[in-house]
This record gives sequence, C-alpha cells and structure tokens, in this order.
Amino acid sequence: MNPRTLLFLLTICALTLTLSSCGKEKLYTVSGTVTYKGELVPDGSISFVPGDPKLSPQGASIRDGKYIAQVRKGIMTVKITGSKIDPKQKMFDGSPFWTDFVPEKYSTQSTLTVEITGNQTENFDLE
Repeated sequence: MNPRTLLFLLTICALTLTLSSCGKEKLYTVSGTVTYKGELVPDGSISFVPGDPKLSPQGASIRDGKYIAQVRKGIMTVKITGSKIDPKQKMFDGSPFWTDFVPEKYSTQSTLTVEITGNQTENFDLE
C-alpha cells in the first residue's frame, strides 16, 4: 500500500473515532432509597432535572423504595412520585386501585436539589 493511501486511511480512522465520541456525555450511576414518612416508597419514579432547559431529565423507576439511575454531572432538581394500593378502593374490574401519595412539594413543585459529581448514593427521606 502506498504511504499516501495509508496516511489518508489513518487520518479517516482517527477522524471517525474523534467524531464518534463527540456528543456522548459521561453518565454516572446514582442509586439509593426513597422513603416517605419513614416507609419505603413501594412504586414510583425519580427524575433528575438539569438547570439547563436544553437538557432532558434523566431518571428511573422506584421499586420497593430503591432506584438506580444513569445521570449526567451537575446540579439537579429532584422530582419524586410515589404510588401505593388503596385498600379501600377497587377499579371497576376489581383490580387494585393505585393512588399517588407523595406531595407535590416533592414532585411537580419540587425544590429538592442534589449535585451529581460521579457515581454516588443519594437517599431521600421525605416527610
């Protein structure tokens, strides 16, 4: 193979590798527990909302009070929802009726914040 062709191919490979890594942001594993009034949130969701509105929130499901999420670095507003079965109510077909029980001050109106600096554990004890 001629040296110019080899140099050209190596340049193309290097450029491809460089461009393919552009735009990929580093995500960190954030995990922990979520309780409300001392009890594990049985079912819900947790969202980490960046201050920059151009960036989308990242989050995870909460199951039996635990979550594991992949989150970018930065200061995030944390929004938490929680649902549980209401034993006093049933759906029309007899299935369990789920009700939201985490107040808006932790979900749609949340002021909870956390700084993501790397892989970390963040527990939320809500009252």
